[in-house]
Amino acid sequence: MGKIYFYISFVLLCFSSYFILNTEKNEKIQGYLENKTKRFEQSYNVLYGQYKKLSSLIYHTRINTKEVLYIFKDAYKSDENQKARIRKELFEKLNSTYSLLKDHNLKQLHFHLPDNESFLRFHRPSKFGDNLTNIRDTIKYVNRYKKPVDGFEEGRIYNGYRFVYPLFYEGEHIGSVEASFSTLVLSSEFMKNFNVIAKFLISKDVVNEKVFEAEKSNYIKSKFDNFYLEKKIIEKLNYPDTKISDKTRKIIENEDLNDKNFSLYDSTNKSVLTFIKIKNPISDKTVGIMVIKSDAKYIHNKTTNFYMAFGGAVIFIILALMFLYKNKNQTKILNQTVREKTKKLTKLNKELENNEHKLQRLNENLEIKIKDEVSKNREKDRVLFEQSKMAALGEMIGNIAHQWRQPLSAISTGVSSMQLQKELNLLTDDDFHNNCNSIVRNVDYLSKTIDDFRNFIRGNSKKEKFNIKQSIQSFLSIVSSYVKKDNIDIRLDIEDIQITGLQNELNQCLINLFNNARDALSDKREDKYIFIKASKQKDQLKILFKDNAGGIKDTIIDKIFEPYFTTKHQSQGTGLGLHMTYKLIVDGMDGTINVHNETYIHEGKEYSGAVFEIIIPLYEEE
Repeated sequence: MGKIYFYISFVLLCFSSYFILNTEKNEKIQGYLENKTKRFEQSYNVLYGQYKKLSSLIYHTRINTKEVLYIFKDAYKSDENQKARIRKELFEKLNSTYSLLKDHNLKQLHFHLPDNESFLRFHRPSKFGDNLTNIRDTIKYVNRYKKPVDGFEEGRIYNGYRFVYPLFYEGEHIGSVEASFSTLVLSSEFMKNFNVIAKFLISKDVVNEKVFEAEKSNYIKSKFDNFYLEKKIIEKLNYPDTKISDKTRKIIENEDLNDKNFSLYDSTNKSVLTFIKIKNPISDKTVGIMVIKSDAKYIHNKTTNFYMAFGGAVIFIILALMFLYKNKNQTKILNQTVREKTKKLTKLNKELENNEHKLQRLNENLEIKIKDEVSKNREKDRVLFEQSKMAALGEMIGNIAHQWRQPLSAISTGVSSMQLQKELNLLTDDDFHNNCNSIVRNVDYLSKTIDDFRNFIRGNSKKEKFNIKQSIQSFLSIVSSYVKKDNIDIRLDIEDIQITGLQNELNQCLINLFNNARDALSDKREDKYIFIKASKQKDQLKILFKDNAGGIKDTIIDKIFEPYFTTKHQSQGTGLGLHMTYKLIVDGMDGTINVHNETYIHEGKEYSGAVFEIIIPLYEEE
């Protein structure tokens, strides 16, 4: 029976270890995929906004002018001969503008009559007269409600990002016009700015329903049965051939296309695929998908760490069970030798009495050895402190790239916009100054980010006079990307206080407390709060740092400042963060730090969480 129990215990322990480690791995990977989806959503919205601004510029400066409106005003009421004359005059008036804008990815310039009849397609001047009421929801909407609308839509010939505007002459509605940009615009911008592969998939049902039969050759099959790709874009961007797993293909085929965006890991091409769903602005139905392929290094590392941890757990379980099994069989043998050992111990006791004087001499050298060991342990603690700080630095510095992406994209787009306006002779002084001011603001933001990280890395071990409000703002700048990424709401109540002390060490303490609170809040999906209050009380600075993560368990709250104590997995925490904070406050600043749990009311809701109280004496400036 002993061997049977051994095998059953082995199987149960291995299964439990696998379940716990695999659950932790999957939760981390899912959080990573959700964050990647949010980042790409934000970038997509920024790029789309820039082209919406450009289309508005074209409309207001080149189309919605007295000359163009005068030419177009009688088109709806005219006979076919008069329409042909107006069409020719309008084409000659705007063709040079259209040709220039094509170099900036303008795909279509299209005029429509009030009854939604196509009047003039600059990309196909010979195709006109077809009614678009049941084909183009955006045109139908604009001509009915006399309001502009924008979004992605498939047409008779091409698809694109449509920006449709109503046209009026002396208060009378005379039709509408649209400027549209190719999906190539956003795909190429994603590939250039983020070093990814971006493809735009178009619903097969929409193409089959709307596109002229002669124009359907512009589309080819994609890896997904219910979506097409545009042939010219594939040829221009020269995509590498990408294989898709059957699992991914089934997910897309069965996915609710009107649900939210998402990311997944595809095991066949070893990468992350992010699906941003593009909806028709009128029907709100998904008509296309932007598929972004990016690297999956994080997932590969997590998977490797999981297998290593599980392998180590299996080895440990085998050794532990073998040890227990062997000891059980040897118990009888050990009992038999107890008497013999007792006799030997008696003999050893006599020898120990004879060696007592040797111990006395050793005790005399013990103090020296203790001092040496204490010195060594302090050096170890210092090294561990530095390692803990540098690990946090590595994570924060790696996050600079994320903080820089949006301002860099805004700078690039602003410069491109000014170049285009200059070529079109549309660059006004106000536009020039607004773009320059936007670029300067973004450059200042990038510079400030570097200054904050440089000051934190450089540090300063000398006491200096600094403002506590500015110091806390500097700390918040360092962790701002985590605040945004984890949707944490930080509430401040900071008095304007001058303090003489160790500013960098205080910031390090606040970062450690923030990381501790951030980990505690990671299980909450909403209402994540961190409250920071700094006030002057007589000759002391009092800082309260609290969250709403539910508090610290009573069984461990007295241990959290001890070295190497951590509730995290060994791969996530060293147990030195709060211990280092305690040492910096108590030994480095002659202050105190305490922690307790508290229940409180905030904006009508009851919360509970941990409260760290830091008290630092205020020194007079020497």
